[in-house]
Amino acid sequence: MKLIKPTLLLSALVISLPSYALFGFGDDSDSEKSSNSLSSIASAASSLSASSVNTQSNSPVVEALTSQLDVSSAQATAGSGALFALASSQLSAENSSELSSLVPGLSSLQSSVPGLSSMATSMGSVTQIFESLGMDASMVSQYAPVLLQYLSNQGASSGLMSSLSSLWQTS
Repeated sequence: MKLIKPTLLLSALVISLPSYALFGFGDDSDSEKSSNSLSSIASAASSLSASSVNTQSNSPVVEALTSQLDVSSAQATAGSGALFALASSQLSAENSSELSSLVPGLSSLQSSVPGLSSMATSMGSVTQIFESLGMDASMVSQYAPVLLQYLSNQGASSGLMSSLSSLWQTS
């Protein structure tokens, strides 16, 4: 009887260790966590398509993009929404507030696709969103100058413009 308790305890411990790691309670490295979150972003982005976008065709931002680039209203809506969602999550409170005041319907652009704000966590994830919308990854670098020009025309501060240029990796 004395051997049964330690054996049961040891068995329970051996059985629970894989569960412990499975549910993420272990000591994962940051690269593994990043890899897992990128995988979840990729799977979410792969279900995204231009037909699933709540198009904001009357938005001045969407109008600027569709008139200057060869993109549809849905692509302009979701693409700008992804870039603005990334910006909102990375900018200071002051710059984020300024951005909101300069872009009419900013929240509509950011929510044009369910879960877009949670998908757009890095430029890599924004690129994946663009690709899932049927655009080449290089389109991100074409969107950014158009959006920056729009914001400049709206009177954006140099601090906001600098932050966005850096975030969106434009020179």
